[in-house]
Amino acid sequence: MNEQWKQYLQNAGAILTHDGTSVEHFGQAEKEQAAIDSAHIIMPITGMTFIQASGIDAKTFLQGQLTNDIVLINPQSSQLSGYCTPKGRLLALFRITQHGDGYRLHLPTCLLEKILPRLKMFVMRAKVTLEPAAAETVRIGISGKDAAIKLSAHVGALPNAIHGVTDENGITIIQHPVKHQELGSRFELIGNHEKIQSLWQRLSPDFLPTGSGAWQLLNINAAQPSVVSETVEMFIPQMLNLHVIDGVSFKKGCYPGQEVVARLHYRGKLKRHMQIAQFHSEQTPLPGMSLYPLDGGEEAQSIGNVVQVEQISNHQYRALCVLSNDFAANKVACLQRDAKAALKLYGLPYDLPADSE
Repeated sequence: MNEQWKQYLQNAGAILTHDGTSVEHFGQAEKEQAAIDSAHIIMPITGMTFIQASGIDAKTFLQGQLTNDIVLINPQSSQLSGYCTPKGRLLALFRITQHGDGYRLHLPTCLLEKILPRLKMFVMRAKVTLEPAAAETVRIGISGKDAAIKLSAHVGALPNAIHGVTDENGITIIQHPVKHQELGSRFELIGNHEKIQSLWQRLSPDFLPTGSGAWQLLNINAAQPSVVSETVEMFIPQMLNLHVIDGVSFKKGCYPGQEVVARLHYRGKLKRHMQIAQFHSEQTPLPGMSLYPLDGGEEAQSIGNVVQVEQISNHQYRALCVLSNDFAANKVACLQRDAKAALKLYGLPYDLPADSE
């Protein structure tokens, strides 16, 4: 986390995690948690960065590497796109925005040291440069029923659709999906720490500050996945529902893993897909942890994995989980063979194709 930004947040009452890389809460943990689905909230978004791809060949280069059709991106839109191994396993999941003659590939900070060198390996003679984000870049998120109205009073024009983008006065604003439209709107704001600090201060009277985990929980509620260090090469795009949430194009040209992804789409049957789950656990669950049949015994084989997870109260967690279709239908799975950690499944905020159910 940027040091000036960290100091500003601490002065505003932020309680940091033990490693100092994220914000746990602003001194009212229970109130903040209760506000996530019912109030206007503002939060630091931590653990995210971007790779800047610039140059006249940036579009062509990325088109040959990623699962989605980058030609469809414009300065007013963002796009989810996966980066796969030749076997179709996801190495990363980017949100891509266009900037000038290039693009920003937004991804978890934990993947930067692995993904940036790998992408650079394939540049070869292409006229494209790949660089990490500037250290002063920070992010915040806001959410709430009237979030758009309250935000527009301070920044002017906002994105006019989900995944839409505006970029004015040094601040990029991205509109993200929400669980239900009745909950209002959700925006991510990206800029240097000075501009974001100024905006935070102006927004504070109308928004309750919450810990960084609130943004993660909003992503889970909206069934918007991520790939992190623990889940690299664990999932193919369709397991994370990317074919449903516009993270894959089946009309574009070749990219690593395309044959596997396309074969499943046209000829195969998806046996696992992502669900929203809630469970009790005495241990701290982590992305990548295995799921097992409830009462399946010590010999039972894994039927899925945790994608991402966030604590919602004492020993209660909400997560995105990739789960075998059979067990998802019967709702009889648990975490790490712990019968007390039985999963309660919730409906997705979007419809799955018939062959995914």
